[in-house]
Amino acid sequence: MKSSHQDSRSVEWQRVLHKIEQLRIQRQQQTASSQTTKRFTQQELNDEAYRSYKNLLVGRSKRLPERQILLNIADYLECTSEERNDLLLSAGYVPLPQPMAGRQLERALDRARLLMHHLPYPAMIVTDMLDIVGFNDAYRELFDLSDFSFAADALNMIDLHFNAELPIRVHSTFDEESQARWESHAIYGIQAFKKQHPALFVDPKYDRFHRMMDQYEEIQAFWNKKALTTKDDLETAKYFLVQQPASTKRRPIRYNQLHLAVTDQAYPRIEFFVPADEAARHVFAAMGCAVDCL
Repeated sequence: MKSSHQDSRSVEWQRVLHKIEQLRIQRQQQTASSQTTKRFTQQELNDEAYRSYKNLLVGRSKRLPERQILLNIADYLECTSEERNDLLLSAGYVPLPQPMAGRQLERALDRARLLMHHLPYPAMIVTDMLDIVGFNDAYRELFDLSDFSFAADALNMIDLHFNAELPIRVHSTFDEESQARWESHAIYGIQAFKKQHPALFVDPKYDRFHRMMDQYEEIQAFWNKKALTTKDDLETAKYFLVQQPASTKRRPIRYNQLHLAVTDQAYPRIEFFVPADEAARHVFAAMGCAVDCL
């Protein structure tokens, strides 16, 4: 006689299997109008994403797939963010965090603005899509953006890093060493964005990012390159050719870029900049910023 626990596990197993098959069949029906080489068959799913899928289908195995296995299946099935979470929830797993929206986002941004107002460093506020939605005067002054209208030309961190018409790229790549650091920071950012957004190539909300990939060739060149660790990227100073106080001459400085969370989620957050050498401390002091690292 089956126990209630066994009955419950059987229901969970059937629910997960039903959800996987529902998504698989949807993808199979969509292949006629797409350029994918996948056939989205049960055998292909078994071979590419979950070696025990056939056993699950015939009832030979009734163990719930582990959370990571379901995420692997979601990758194979090219699931959107919502579909990934539906699949995780069908097995009783914690869903992936969804970006803030509406009033929740506005409250978080209000908190970020308040914190940035009291932060004695150049800083900007960034969303999960890397859009810049706030900044202080010290940030604009440090990176020569005082004449740039953010209101008229909405930007994100990808534009700031890759756009050769903006001062940041030009003044961050003035010799071989600074060029190498600029590239390593770009690679780190790209890999972090890919990890943060697993539905990057299947969710329509990323269309704007795809256009930026076409606009900036380096994104594709850096796409599969190995990145620094988070610790290495945070602790390895970056370079910028900055105009010296009371002078028209430019001189290289070294700085570190740090993050400040404003909620229990990764975004929105404050990106702020601290001096990493004596030349940078001199520039920061002239702007009225703190010169001692945290």
